[in-house]
Amino acid sequence: MDENDEDDRTRIPNLMQLGSIPKDLTMDQDTETLDPVVNSQTFCRFVLSNKGYLHSFSKIILGVDNAGSGTFPVNIGVHSLIERATLRIGTTVVAELDDFNHWMGYKSLFIDNQTNKERETYTTSRIMAHDFVLKNNVNAQSNVNASFYGLNTNMEYDVETAGDEGNLQSQPEIRTGNKPTFAIALADLFPFLQFNQLPLFQITQQVSVELHFTPQASLKRCIHVKTDEASGTLFNIDETKTKFVADYIYYSPEKMQEQAEIHRDSTWTYNDYRLNKRTFTQGQLQDNTIIDIGGAGRIINKVITALEGVRDPADSHMLNRYTSSAPSLVGNNNGRFTTNLIYNDNRLYPIDRTNSAVHFYDLVQAEQNIANVTRQEFTSAGTGGGLADDYTYMNYEPVSVAEGLNGNFHYIAYRLNRNERVNSRGIQLQLQYSTVNNITYTHRSWLEMVKTARLQDGMFSCDLM
Repeated sequence: MDENDEDDRTRIPNLMQLGSIPKDLTMDQDTETLDPVVNSQTFCRFVLSNKGYLHSFSKIILGVDNAGSGTFPVNIGVHSLIERATLRIGTTVVAELDDFNHWMGYKSLFIDNQTNKERETYTTSRIMAHDFVLKNNVNAQSNVNASFYGLNTNMEYDVETAGDEGNLQSQPEIRTGNKPTFAIALADLFPFLQFNQLPLFQITQQVSVELHFTPQASLKRCIHVKTDEASGTLFNIDETKTKFVADYIYYSPEKMQEQAEIHRDSTWTYNDYRLNKRTFTQGQLQDNTIIDIGGAGRIINKVITALEGVRDPADSHMLNRYTSSAPSLVGNNNGRFTTNLIYNDNRLYPIDRTNSAVHFYDLVQAEQNIANVTRQEFTSAGTGGGLADDYTYMNYEPVSVAEGLNGNFHYIAYRLNRNERVNSRGIQLQLQYSTVNNITYTHRSWLEMVKTARLQDGMFSCDLM
């Protein structure tokens, strides 16, 4: 191949990458609804057709088959049904995400209010849109203020005639008794696909998507209406409605053949996530603890952590167990969380992080996106004029730590800034909570690793960097 041939190749767009394409490029799309080849209350597997490019925002349809007025957790919606997701090509695991339902507690932070209200409510059952609550004193109509905020769900608060307290009911469209179905985007299941789309027509191996469902007995699938329904309902996945709506993209035969020849041997890099999980007691969290979270010999871009307060029963909380606990208050004093990351014999931060505003800044910098969460939800601070304490949602109190939103979105992110491989000692996480409740906690750390994928003569392979 001479130099001019190489220049011609660089001018041809790579259709495996999501992004803009030439405006004169003709594109067709075919949609196929797939039934799972294996389907149960614990697991399902879909096998895709080896044709066209798989659109990264193809959808998996899920729903539950139960009576009553239960709903999915308000912050993650239908994602609570999936515990682990795996994308497999042949025998190669291309991407896998453990504790996917808890992971979506973090990713859902970055959806803005309007999208939650107008779109996510009906596509995924996520309803975390905020708005001011206009408080009425019943007999004094002019005495209206907006000193509190609450959920904005397109429903009105039911104000009791004897006072000014009110309850917000869930929307009928998302109640389990109406047997709704919701859609999960493939790119949410596998972050690898947020920037790439699979050239299925070039792959000769079987491409499959595997979903391990959240166990029924854990009570982590849905939530019930407090005081109206008994806790402990085992929500059943409606197996007849479990579908994969696959969108395949086609170009002209000449363009498809051209892409197959040019990218016959292709290599690209992407991010995958590895989970480290362990249990802590109150005393262990209040000590200055350093834990090993892995990553030895790998290139790690960032670390995401969450601290779940294990409260039973799980379905008696607005967020179920998909939370990350902030330090608890002592009287009117805010608790403190002190942390740092240690790798390659250096600390990520010269001075340990203790300020909650700095924690939030680190979160925004790691994700390069604003988290749509309030100060009170992030750190339990600002209770004087924050979540509506006179109003409830499904009879739960949003201002409560034990059953609501207060201090349950305290996700912490660390962006590793040296672009170097982690040594054999791995990454160590330092953490100390000044005050936490006397319950058991589960701490999760997701390490964002760099992987390489290679497609050569129809065969797919992956390696960690």
